[in-house]
Amino acid sequence: MSTGQLILLITAAGLLLWRAFVLVTNRGTPENDDDPNYPDPKLQLDTQKTAHELFGELDSTLAVDHDADERYLQEGGGDPVVSEAMPVAQKMIMTGALVWFVVALPYVVPGLEGFQLLSAGAAPSPAAPSEPVGGPLPSASVGEAKLPGATQDQQARGKELDAPIPDSRGPIARGGKSDAPEISAAVAALRDKDGKLKIRHSIDDFSGKGLDKFLSKLARVDRKEKGAIARIQYYGDSIVASDFVTGKLRRLLQSRFGDAGHGYAIIANAWPGWFHIDVSRKASAEWKVSTCVGPYAKDALYGLGCASFQSYQADVWTRFGTSSSDRWGREVSRFEVEYLAQPGGGSVEVKIDGKVREPLDTNAAETRVAYRSFDVPDGPHDFELRTTSDKATRLFGIRMERDTPGVVLSAAGITGARVRFLDKQDDQHFGRVLSAAKPDLVVLAFGSNEVTDGLLYPMDKFRETLGAVMAQIEAAVPDASYMLAGPPDMASKNAAHGHSRAVVPIIVKNQIQVAKERGWAFWNQYAAMGGAGSMWAWMKGGLGSQDMFHPTGQGGNLLGRWQYQAIVEAYTKYLARTKAP
Repeated sequence: MSTGQLILLITAAGLLLWRAFVLVTNRGTPENDDDPNYPDPKLQLDTQKTAHELFGELDSTLAVDHDADERYLQEGGGDPVVSEAMPVAQKMIMTGALVWFVVALPYVVPGLEGFQLLSAGAAPSPAAPSEPVGGPLPSASVGEAKLPGATQDQQARGKELDAPIPDSRGPIARGGKSDAPEISAAVAALRDKDGKLKIRHSIDDFSGKGLDKFLSKLARVDRKEKGAIARIQYYGDSIVASDFVTGKLRRLLQSRFGDAGHGYAIIANAWPGWFHIDVSRKASAEWKVSTCVGPYAKDALYGLGCASFQSYQADVWTRFGTSSSDRWGREVSRFEVEYLAQPGGGSVEVKIDGKVREPLDTNAAETRVAYRSFDVPDGPHDFELRTTSDKATRLFGIRMERDTPGVVLSAAGITGARVRFLDKQDDQHFGRVLSAAKPDLVVLAFGSNEVTDGLLYPMDKFRETLGAVMAQIEAAVPDASYMLAGPPDMASKNAAHGHSRAVVPIIVKNQIQVAKERGWAFWNQYAAMGGAGSMWAWMKGGLGSQDMFHPTGQGGNLLGRWQYQAIVEAYTKYLARTKAP
């Protein structure tokens, strides 16, 4: 039972108990006794006058009690009952009706599903999951937190993308083996009769040219022009933090157009469950972190990935390197460190492939975001940064690129984020770090945490804050293309709502409205999955996590494929429309 449900249950029980107590304590008069008759009090007192008698306290008290009883009888002798056949106080009936109204309200108002006391429908597994809960709202505190632990290399999680997808064939073709029928349509939709991937859902380009700048760069990459790199900056919530969807999209784009490097990643894991595939990445646990979802940095400077890492001691380290487990991410030509130059900043030891290079000095006359590049021969390499003193040393992230035509996709997942949290940063700083990333396409993939907020955050404010973030991005990188990616479906135990959170299509509708107004493209993950109820079916088939919120590696495989197909479709149409070679 969730905290909201427990509070509602206690409140309802309290109302009933309070009314019962009032009724019991107020019913002290015998029936058919319209004229209360008090006998003279028999007090065991000395014959001498006592203080009570001298001041008349007993007489006055009895008079007040007698008057009160007279009024009680004149007003009807207490709470009226429903009827003689049903001697229940009307107030008790009204209280019960109020309690049931409060209990029923979450079943008819979208966004209040988390307060439902009763559930309907069968669970998809023996242990029914609770309703999905988004990341907590940001802490209002200013300061730094400890990391959730040391950052471990998680290249192996890329294998989760390639886990077998449940078979969509009929039972005879499957040899009688059972499968989840609910996901058959989703899986079968991947390929046509010839086995080729089909487009699940096209990108909505409301202006007709919303992606042209990105697609133009992609055409240059496709022609293998020297120095042509198509960079994608992909922001999102915890679904992006897991790098399943973005990891599959990165792999497919690089397989088709060329691998120009892994892109940007934060110094260490600021949140549990944060990881990137196709890159070797480790860090010690001693970094102190501030993020745009709290605790906040006093200066609101977080770098490109919305996370700031600071050390106050020697031997705090981070290590990045090329992949050693899959065929993607195996070469790099350049490591670029994003850090904060500040008065009194510490020095950082730099090692490349185990050899010490010139140190990185973060001391500066003024506070500003800064960059330092380390070029290496294109190929496999390891890169390590290690603090050397107790001076404050503040790093943001590392970018890995190659000097070859191709695609770079930098996934910046922010666990618990709503899109408006991007505006928690210093505006000028956010503009600088985004401009330095040189994106040709900026994607905002938020909405899932907004769904768990229900309608507690008004939709007019949602559109307003979303538009404000989009305007900041447009000002920072005016030569880029822009796209919103709507949230996937979110499952619910409530069968009355089709096992889907009713707020999902509301969020999607409002995102589409703002995208149209600002000329952004829109990719509808919710529709691609199959709309309401699709995540419930995905959970049964192993494509969705039991938290009813996140896709598994297999589900990320599908969503990444579908988004890739939508981009390639838009690219093909662009070439035909512009007659580009």
